Amino acid sequence: MNIPWLAGLGLWLASVGYAHAAPGAGCDAAAASHALTTASQLIQAQLTTPKVELQLTPMGEFPAMAHPQIRLLSQGIRSRVSVALSGTVCGHEQPSVVTVWFKVQAWKQAWVYGRNGRADQVVDDAQPRLERVDLAAAQLSPGDLPSDLAGQWLNQSVNAGMPVLKRHLKAEPLVSRDAPVTVVVFGPGLMLRTEGKALRPGVLGERVPVMLDGAESSLLAVVAGKGEVHVGQ
Repeated sequence: MNIPWLAGLGLWLASVGYAHAAPGAGCDAAAASHALTTASQLIQAQLTTPKVELQLTPMGEFPAMAHPQIRLLSQGIRSRVSVALSGTVCGHEQPSVVTVWFKVQAWKQAWVYGRNGRADQVVDDAQPRLERVDLAAAQLSPGDLPSDLAGQWLNQSVNAGMPVLKRHLKAEPLVSRDAPVTVVVFGPGLMLRTEGKALRPGVLGERVPVMLDGAESSLLAVVAGKGEVHVGQ
């Protein structure tokens, strides 16, 4: 039986189904690849810093969108960063926002400790060497890394294999533990020089305990120069 209105209903249903499944303007087989390339370029442009090599790996399936607007959601170098793609997914009618994540590796030549070290030890004793380090995996930024280790000392204990960080380091102490120092004592209208012993290392301007020769207790003095501390100034 050929009923005209049934045939018309079938044509209408078919047209609705096709309109829902049809890709939007600009969609083709390369849409997902193009969106992936654009998102990767955006991340590279916003996160790459000198002498850092970024490697990006998309996590999960990348949506096919016709000419999406792409915005980076993450700040700074991390092991995972995300982007928001705004547009119409191919095969859909309504625009949407899709969040896509990338795994990040950020490679840089950095100093790494070759052996364990302890506080108040010269950095060279920990045998630092240059290695290729993934800053993203280590949750570091390029600003955390020192460019030069010359004359640097450790202000904390460190382990072999750790990257050398600025916060691990301090300037070379001007006075050393258990080393003799000249103690200059200032008072109203007088200046007295005597000898003593520093009980711990100290850098310029740092307060350290000092035992004066013949004294029974220590006092605090300010490191003023190589082998010299001041009291009362």
